[in-house]
Amino acid sequence: TFVRKPDTGTVQLMNWSEPDVPFEEVGTATWDGLPLNDYLSLLDMLNPMHRLWSDGRWNKLTVAHGCYWKKCSFCDVSLDYISRYETASAELLVDRIETIVKETGQTGFHFVDEAAPPKALKALAEELIRRKVHISWWGNIRFEKTFTPELAELLAESGCIAMSGGLEVASDRLLKLMKKGVSVEQVAQVTKGFSEAGILVHAYLMYGFPTQTVQDTVDALEYVRQLFENGCIQSGFFHRFACTVHSPVGLNPEDYGIELIPLPPVSFGKNDIGFIDRTGVDHDLLGLGLKKAIYNFMHGIGLEEDVRTWFQNALIEHAGGQTPAFKIPKSTVSRRKIEHALKR
Repeated sequence: TFVRKPDTGTVQLMNWSEPDVPFEEVGTATWDGLPLNDYLSLLDMLNPMHRLWSDGRWNKLTVAHGCYWKKCSFCDVSLDYISRYETASAELLVDRIETIVKETGQTGFHFVDEAAPPKALKALAEELIRRKVHISWWGNIRFEKTFTPELAELLAESGCIAMSGGLEVASDRLLKLMKKGVSVEQVAQVTKGFSEAGILVHAYLMYGFPTQTVQDTVDALEYVRQLFENGCIQSGFFHRFACTVHSPVGLNPEDYGIELIPLPPVSFGKNDIGFIDRTGVDHDLLGLGLKKAIYNFMHGIGLEEDVRTWFQNALIEHAGGQTPAFKIPKSTVSRRKIEHALKR
């Protein structure tokens, strides 16, 4: 904190360091005094998962502090809220849940973890069932192989109604570059297990990652089409990649084939940083097709079409009805790739 000394008028930096509070000792959140029944439920879009965020009221709770994976190259893994991973016992978490339900009278919970650890969720589910605590809950995870169909069934039994997770760019090459630790095939198998357990699945999707080509983008959309077609996911949203100063991409841009655009001299509070990708792909234009496709996929529309049509139609609309300047390549992904992966 910067303060101005009254006697001299000089500005001085006051840096009072406080020790981190262990996650098990942070206490239980309280809403005492708030008129909870007076808040409105607002819908800003028809995306099934985004609707959960604001439709109705969900008590917020964290299963674990930080991220147990903390390797994704697009994430601010160097910051404390990601890098310092700490857990709490399932018994303590359910104690907190019971306290919050008693105070608010509401049994819906949103676990707001960066990525809730499967081991902790399993223990939490077992404790909820053992103590006969009846809640509805949803949260965010990594689509890793530890989430077996059996675990998905257990989570559903404990009250899980929805899960979101990052597929990012559906490209094994780019997932490896991101250090995501999953493959497209693995994501398909995990999400199918959740869906068959009656749990809504939302995929965070990304475009514009460094070195991503037009071909990568077309192939990624084909994978997403197949995930919807095969009932693996029911909701999704495409986010444009943003380079941040605290992420591995921002800290080591040369490893990802990009050049950072220098921040202005006064850069306080500026986490996003511009960059130059040598591929030269116009991701803004491609994003028009991606967003139109995902909206229709969520409504079961156009799942039988060649994914190139979404890009071509979007480009024609953007050009005012004129023929686009470049052709969209055919997907290199077999149209039954996910179907075959689910049979393994």
